[in-house]
Amino acid sequence: MREIITIIDSKTGEPVVEERPALSGFYYEDGYTLLGTDLGGLGVKMELMRKHKGGGAVILPPHKARECAQWLQRTLGQVNQSLPKELPDVLERIIEQEGLAPVLKRGDKKKIKDVIKILKAQQGEN
Repeated sequence: MREIITIIDSKTGEPVVEERPALSGFYYEDGYTLLGTDLGGLGVKMELMRKHKGGGAVILPPHKARECAQWLQRTLGQVNQSLPKELPDVLERIIEQEGLAPVLKRGDKKKIKDVIKILKAQQGEN
């Protein structure tokens, strides 16, 4: 999906109409709509509007856009698409252990299995 937006050229000060990639809107109860527009190197514009009531927008810089996307995934229950944040600790513990048979703590095996599933799914997408 694409969205046509108007921006001000920083060099000339003139309005410029551009077509940019956009997410299709998420529609919620009570007439709320969440829209996202990719602004390239400038970040992502997120708009939350309510039917017949207006709304607001914020432009997230690229590093904050990634943080926001991860938060949205966790909030919407889509954490299976991102690696568990405990993974580095589990792997460091395994690497630092001496001997032939590393000992896993409770829950480590499930975290590793989840990571393998995620990596296989990502490999299938490419």
